[in-house]
Amino acid sequence: LISPEKYIEGLTGTFNYVWNSPARQFFNPIEMSFQAPFVDASTSVDPVNRENTFISYYSYGSVLGLALDLSLREKGLNLDDFMKLVWGTYGKTELPYSIEDLNKSLNSYAGEEFGDNFFNNFIYKSDMPKYAELLNAVGVILSQEPNSAYFGAAVAITDDLNGKIQANTKIGSPAYKAGLDKDDIITSINGKPFPNGVQFDVFIKEFKPNDKLSVTFLRDTQERNTEVILESDPSYTISLQEKNGEKLSKKVLKARKNWLKVE
Repeated sequence: LISPEKYIEGLTGTFNYVWNSPARQFFNPIEMSFQAPFVDASTSVDPVNRENTFISYYSYGSVLGLALDLSLREKGLNLDDFMKLVWGTYGKTELPYSIEDLNKSLNSYAGEEFGDNFFNNFIYKSDMPKYAELLNAVGVILSQEPNSAYFGAAVAITDDLNGKIQANTKIGSPAYKAGLDKDDIITSINGKPFPNGVQFDVFIKEFKPNDKLSVTFLRDTQERNTEVILESDPSYTISLQEKNGEKLSKKVLKARKNWLKVE
């Protein structure tokens, strides 16, 4: 259905969405799921700040599931067998279960220290597993581009060549620190308009981290000015080690084959 390379590189978007979200400082995965009535196919005309306060529990769960599987594999176990155990205990028997029951099930499967550590840090709290180490064990690299500039706002270039901020700026980002917000209209950067036919993200990549941008923008038709100090892009790239010219050991190659069920 999908090649190992395509699957692994396809993890990048969801991983960055979860890892770099400011929402983890406000809610753990359990509390994210409490928001289901307000986000899962629901509709509201009220302005919200979910860009900074919410992570989809689907995405959050898949990223944590990846970490749990790779962590279990370091012990010679795997997520598939753990889920079979849960199914045999609660699904097949049609017994209701709680989060605490899942914690106890993981304890019985992988050991109390392992299970409690995973739940206490990543489920009851919103810490993140050591993905670089876990992925490295299966020949996958987690890397960043420190020289790539980061602005921190979703900006769309309009027909009149202005930049409209489409969503709430991300907490802690350069745009957020500069006081920019959703629906602001950027009319110029460093005294110049946007070049025709160039997307905003491409335009920003022409600069470097620590560059200072003088930004003129409109808010409620009033012209304002601010300074944005660009930072290094916090995004990660997930890729195969061999694509970077590295050779896999037999141990790592075997671990990857077992993980992805490939020959």
